[in-house]
Amino acid sequence: MKTFFKYVPASFLVALVVLLSSFTNIRNERIRGNGQMKTETRTAGNFDKISTGGVYNIELQQGNTNSIQVEAEENLLPYIETTISGGELEVTTRKGVNIDPSKKIIVRVTIQQVKKLSASGACSYTGKGLIKSDNLKLEFSGATHANLELNARELKVGMSGASKVDLKGSCDKVAYQASGAANIEALDFQTQEAEIGISGSGEAKVAVEKKLNVSVSGVGKVRYKGTPAVNQSVSGMGNVRQI
Repeated sequence: MKTFFKYVPASFLVALVVLLSSFTNIRNERIRGNGQMKTETRTAGNFDKISTGGVYNIELQQGNTNSIQVEAEENLLPYIETTISGGELEVTTRKGVNIDPSKKIIVRVTIQQVKKLSASGACSYTGKGLIKSDNLKLEFSGATHANLELNARELKVGMSGASKVDLKGSCDKVAYQASGAANIEALDFQTQEAEIGISGSGEAKVAVEKKLNVSVSGVGKVRYKGTPAVNQSVSGMGNVRQI
């Protein structure tokens, strides 16, 4: 079974995520969006981590105070929950309900400090401006997509399914772990040191200056820009190439 998931295309995995989600929610009450958009400001306490799942689009910016705004069809707003627990903002749908929006749901978040971003399902993160962090962790699964500009000392990225991340900016040290058909686009994200683990049919494109450690299995691919010292381990039909 693990071998099967290593070689399936990204499009199949996206469809599978949607299908399984439908089965999971089949007994839930189904609420269809009425097409009337409304923006609602939510109470924002102290948080430096964000997690979400489902169909939410998070627009993220860094600022002096934390804030949360939800833009969605007005009859869906009561079912979109933004809760804070243990320093983590969770954007979820009320239990027992399956919302069916006809328009994109946007959650605009301003955050002072960010330590972790995670998402599952068909969610997305879009950075609005540069985000700075000493130590940042990204965890994405399903068909998640993130587009971020970062300035970090240390970054850890874990990806699975058909998730994709587009990174710009700079980082001293980064570690990527990707499985399934995950895709990393980071040629405009300059790092000094990088450690990359790719399995399945995943692909990573990175920019590294000094040191690159790579482990690839299945049909995974790594493309790198720069002239780092490279230590690589490749099995299956995977490959590592300089561009």
